[in-house]
Amino acid sequence: MILSIYGSHDASATFTDKNDDVRVFEYERFIKIRYSCYSIRFDGCNLGSSDEDRENFLTHIKDNIKKEPKILLYNNIFDSDFDLIKKVFPSIEEFKEMGHHEAHAACAFYQSPYNESLIFSFDGGGADYGIISSTNVYHAKDDNIQNIYRSRLDFGIPYGRIGQSMHEIKDNKDAPELVYAGKVMGICAYGDVKDNLLNPINDYFMHGSLERLGSNLGKEMTNHSIKGQESYDLAATSQYVFEHIVFDFIKKYLSEFNHKINVILTGGCALNVLFNQKLKEYLKNYNLDLYVPSNPSDCGLSLGQYLEFDKKKIEPVVYGGLDILDKYNIEKYSETYQYQDSTPQKIVDLITKGKIGGIINGYSEVGPRALGNRSIICDPSFPDMKDILNAKVKFREWFRPFAPVCREEDMHTYFDNSFVSDYMSYAPSVKNEFRNKLPAITHNDGTARLQTVREDSHKLFYDIISLMPNEKVILNTSFNIKGKPILTTVEDAFYILENTELDFLILENYLIEK
Repeated sequence: MILSIYGSHDASATFTDKNDDVRVFEYERFIKIRYSCYSIRFDGCNLGSSDEDRENFLTHIKDNIKKEPKILLYNNIFDSDFDLIKKVFPSIEEFKEMGHHEAHAACAFYQSPYNESLIFSFDGGGADYGIISSTNVYHAKDDNIQNIYRSRLDFGIPYGRIGQSMHEIKDNKDAPELVYAGKVMGICAYGDVKDNLLNPINDYFMHGSLERLGSNLGKEMTNHSIKGQESYDLAATSQYVFEHIVFDFIKKYLSEFNHKINVILTGGCALNVLFNQKLKEYLKNYNLDLYVPSNPSDCGLSLGQYLEFDKKKIEPVVYGGLDILDKYNIEKYSETYQYQDSTPQKIVDLITKGKIGGIINGYSEVGPRALGNRSIICDPSFPDMKDILNAKVKFREWFRPFAPVCREEDMHTYFDNSFVSDYMSYAPSVKNEFRNKLPAITHNDGTARLQTVREDSHKLFYDIISLMPNEKVILNTSFNIKGKPILTTVEDAFYILENTELDFLILENYLIEK
């Protein structure tokens, strides 16, 4: 029996449970602090946790394990942590340190459908046995993953950090370095690529200095002072430069393999769905495929450590996270609210009237790109739905996009250049004839962060979508509010119901209306 723990920001633990299923517990969802570290303070962030939090987390894991672990796999775990781990798991006999980027590669490859692939890991930084790097390339075949390139060249941190200059992008006081990238990606849809910005931003990506970029542009870059169209153009040009730099890098290695090998993306940069879409389309021209796991960022590293040690293919761990932590509370609010049996038809009846619902059901999703068991859903045909969700439910910036979900068999009906996407890893274009019909999921550039479902991948969503009277599409976003991780408690679900414009809850088989 193996226990795997990754201790830095986006900490998690991986193990096999009482049913011999692989489970991944994300620490932030357990202690309700986004990006939280199990053991250390991440530079520039206030993400540490208490001894009590850590012990409770370990105890919760122990309650889900059938056999006592003999081996601990770890990264970013320190002396004081070992004492606590040994206290909760005295059976552990072997402690084995694992590599950061090796874990990224293993997490992606052993969940992928490929027996051979090139793996590109683009990350903000991490150490493999004392060797620090940010960009790594691997050739993987069968049970062997071989590093063929390693560098400190960093594409992700410069991309995200440029958000510090943009007035519309808000900080997260606890983790400013970790929140910018997704927001830059969202706001770039409102801008244009500017020729006069190309060389300065290219130089910025190569050297990573905001001060140097500010000097080249004659602007202050660190205090969110750049506003409006100027900030949108800065984001759009940054996305353009990022895509071209990374594309050129990937093409170089593909050419060495004669464009005859599938590609895997992992690391934090694999969350850039705009780039993923373009790479997926490019590879299709060579009859090649791209795989991006649901957990390519650091939240997938404990699973990657586990898979790197085991070296065996597994089915993707999509819905193998935390169970509802306070199941005993499911009927707690029945004296205040009327509980009904939930059915897909009842849910459709509500959302087609413009109602917004939250779902908390079963095991939580693993990673930021898998949704469905901790979700907010609604009908995307209402023109003001995006603004309501951002301003009055999620409490986040106005420009943030939302994801559509449709059945696999319908994706080509609504989206151009669409691909089967169990997770929100790609951004195809909404077909012109549906952009006005589906305004809440159509981003300003015409794209959408598509998720596709089958009856056997997420039956509830499949049944809801099948019953939609007009377009067979729903809007799906994570069940959380600004600054908080995806929830996993009934208590938090009711808090959001009572303090936002959420209209109803699905708690396993119960329907609760406000």
